[in-house]
Amino acid sequence: MFVTLTDWLRPLLLTTNDDRETGEILAECSLPQLADAYSFLHRAWHQTSASDLVSSVQVLAAMRHLHWIDSNESQAWLELFAQRLQQTYPTAEQLLARLEEEDYGVAKLKRMAQADFSNWQAKFSVECTLDKLSLQLPKALQARNTPIGYALAIRSSSFVVYQQPLDNKEKLKEKFWPDVQATLNEYWQVHSGKDCRQLLYWMAGQGQRYAWQLDAAWLQQAEESDRQVWRSELPEGYEDYANVLTQLEPGSQLDVAAWDWVRMADLAFAGYLAGYLTQAEWRTFGLVALWLLRSQYTSWQALANSYLLGYQLWQTQTEYTLSPELEHTWELLLESPFSPFQQLDWQALALDHPDFRDARANFSAGLDEPFLLTALVASLRDDASLLTGLAPDELPDERRDEAKDYLFAGLDIHPDEALTSTLSRFWQPGRVHHYDQLALNSRINKAPRLAKNLAAIPEVWEIWQQQLPELAELVKHPAGIVMAEKYAFYLVKAEETHHYPAKDRQQLTLALKDYLSWHYSTAQEMLQAWRGWDELLSKAEDEKPLLIELDWHLKDPGSLFRFIPWKRPPVSFTEPGKPVSEADLATLNLVGPLTGIHWSWPEKLPAWPAQELKSLLQDTHLFQTADDLIDYLNHLYHAGDRQEYLIAFSPFTLNEARLDAEIETHAIEERDEEQEAYYQRLLRVKHNSLGINDVDLTAWDMVQLVDLAVAGYQLNWLDDDQLHAWLAKVRDLITQEYSGWDDFARALLAGYNFFMNESATRSELLETFSQRLLSLLIAVPPQVGLWYTLAWPGERAREWNQAATALTTAKQRLH
Repeated sequence: MFVTLTDWLRPLLLTTNDDRETGEILAECSLPQLADAYSFLHRAWHQTSASDLVSSVQVLAAMRHLHWIDSNESQAWLELFAQRLQQTYPTAEQLLARLEEEDYGVAKLKRMAQADFSNWQAKFSVECTLDKLSLQLPKALQARNTPIGYALAIRSSSFVVYQQPLDNKEKLKEKFWPDVQATLNEYWQVHSGKDCRQLLYWMAGQGQRYAWQLDAAWLQQAEESDRQVWRSELPEGYEDYANVLTQLEPGSQLDVAAWDWVRMADLAFAGYLAGYLTQAEWRTFGLVALWLLRSQYTSWQALANSYLLGYQLWQTQTEYTLSPELEHTWELLLESPFSPFQQLDWQALALDHPDFRDARANFSAGLDEPFLLTALVASLRDDASLLTGLAPDELPDERRDEAKDYLFAGLDIHPDEALTSTLSRFWQPGRVHHYDQLALNSRINKAPRLAKNLAAIPEVWEIWQQQLPELAELVKHPAGIVMAEKYAFYLVKAEETHHYPAKDRQQLTLALKDYLSWHYSTAQEMLQAWRGWDELLSKAEDEKPLLIELDWHLKDPGSLFRFIPWKRPPVSFTEPGKPVSEADLATLNLVGPLTGIHWSWPEKLPAWPAQELKSLLQDTHLFQTADDLIDYLNHLYHAGDRQEYLIAFSPFTLNEARLDAEIETHAIEERDEEQEAYYQRLLRVKHNSLGINDVDLTAWDMVQLVDLAVAGYQLNWLDDDQLHAWLAKVRDLITQEYSGWDDFARALLAGYNFFMNESATRSELLETFSQRLLSLLIAVPPQVGLWYTLAWPGERAREWNQAATALTTAKQRLH
């Protein structure tokens, strides 16, 4: 005897299909929306529990009543569960007995016992299997074999969406995610389209994987003692997180990118349903998420493994809990014939599909903002900078306060100082020129030339030889990023304060973008240069290298450096800081061993440090006004300390007997401080200490002149034209007296030694000064070898001196 399915199932359908009982059935099974219901049905299909199978029949009836599914799909599902029931429980008595054992519920059992089960053993007019059910679904509900179908399929929380018609957003929202806006507001803290886009770009380009993978990479190369310190500093409750990371096999990668990109696709769809994104925006973000997943993973299984590992790490760091059935849901996704993972061939999805090309182009266009490049570069030192770049106008007050503390307290920047002049001190074109030329010098094996009176230290020469190959390799990587990345970091901090005019910030960020785009053909090329220079320079600098962060961005398919638009600027563009010619830079750096290197044109000082400098000049040189300074500069230029040597000491070099008599006279007398200085200088002349009698001492006076002229400029006692004029005069004088840096260094060392005051630390000071000279001439360490790379003022341009550089002249850029 054959019966209809409806007649056969009637004893199990305890509901009258009114809204109240329908709601009770779904509430009892904790099924607030269709996604949960589908997960429930798939799970029930794999069970033999009588209560699960019967509940599934009742849930299906409720879903049909609510129009969550249409009659064709409902019929197919009911056939499937009816067959499973009849196969598992051949008689109605067996079913009822099993339900009673499972505590199905007294009231429900009583109602079911009164039902007519006379047709239980009748045969159906149809036979249904999982595969057949898939075929019976209406054509509109079949797997959508397009990129957007795949993008919907990866949504783990409600994977059935991939089958649905997409022409009615409100119907989709009602059917799948009625509380989507509340979820976004409360769980994601998304309240607007800007919030949503910020989070989507963050998930694509950084996400939670960034911090996790950096931790994992660091742990694999850290010492055990450092790992223990790291564990001790983790927040309370992070023990499981530490365990997961430390249990990784040596050399293995922490693959959790799917955790970010699956949720990115989920958030994009949620943003669309909530009205925060247009359909075009949802497609863009959803398809980019899918493209990233397809680029990274070879199968649905690999994607699922990565996602669930990310979920495991996420659970160790949050108070939120996702559905406890999440892992089981993913098992169903991988195993069930209904699953898109079974119906859609992962390998068949072409990465060069036109939909992907369009989505990636639109995704990149959303990053075409100068400040975003600045923030992206800064994010390697402070990953939260990326969020600043994505939404600079919506920063929390805490972030603004931290930025103010950093700039105004940590860097001693005065709030009243203009932004351009504030940041100019960090724009150091001389440093870039030095590194570029250093690489070129190393490529051609240009040997340093040392002063004749400066002892060559074998260990230093050995280091110089060792660093040559690595420096020579960097000749293909312009060093502009070395300066620009730190400048970008400070510029982001300035932006975060909201203290400076928007116009100033915009001008500087555009100038920085132009500078980077000029020096590098792509963002990836910039990262390669950054990594090469960082690896070399971090060996000698007392700061944390960024090698792990740079490697991450070079390898991660989602790094926004891969997507950010990159356009070469016009031939002429404005840099963020002041230009400086190589001749002026060389003249400024005559003071290198005395007061440190100048990497750029000096800056005027704000009021508070200017007053300190003014007080210092008053104490040391009795300068009260600009006229006092200028008078002394003229004295140094025309006479200086070298005049004392010429008048009081050089005649002795022509009469050794007279020198001996003068020394003997002062040796037997008691000497005050001034007489002691005179006596010691006599001895230096007698012994020709460091060649004092063989050199012109103009170098010593010119170093003092440049140092004081720069101080006068910083105090606003000299203007730009006056400082330029003094530098030109100094340059003219020293090029008449010396043939190169080694010749100048020889005279400077002799003069420093001769005129240095007598003190208990004299030997130490002379040793320090000599080491500075050596470093400047030989470039060990590389950061300070400026005299090795700068052309001597007045020197003819040489073929090897053609490195790409950030320096400018009045007429042309030296590129």
